[in-house]
Formats: sequence, C-alpha cells, structure tokens
Amino acid sequence: MYLGLGLMIIFWKTLPLPLSRNQRLALGIILIVYSFIRFYRLWQQQNDRD
Repeated sequence: MYLGLGLMIIFWKTLPLPLSRNQRLALGIILIVYSFIRFYRLWQQQNDRD
C-alpha cells in the first residue's frame, strides 16, 4: 500500500496536493523506504514463527 502511494506521489503529474517537485519526490521516497521497512519487519516476524 505504501509502495503504491509513494509511486503515485512521485509519478502522478496532476496530484491534488500543493507540493513542489522536490517535495513530492522526498515524500514519495520516504513512503517507499517505509514500505520496505514494514515488509522486512513482517518477513522477520514470519521467520520467527517457524
């Protein structure tokens, strides 16, 4: 979900948020990194159960 949202913020040209290009890029990258952190934690939690 966060990965898709981050990509939408970066690549959607007519985004209805009043952000500059640099701000959209920074927010999108933060959301993408956050999505990878969540996925890693979920993966670790799944491996701990086994």
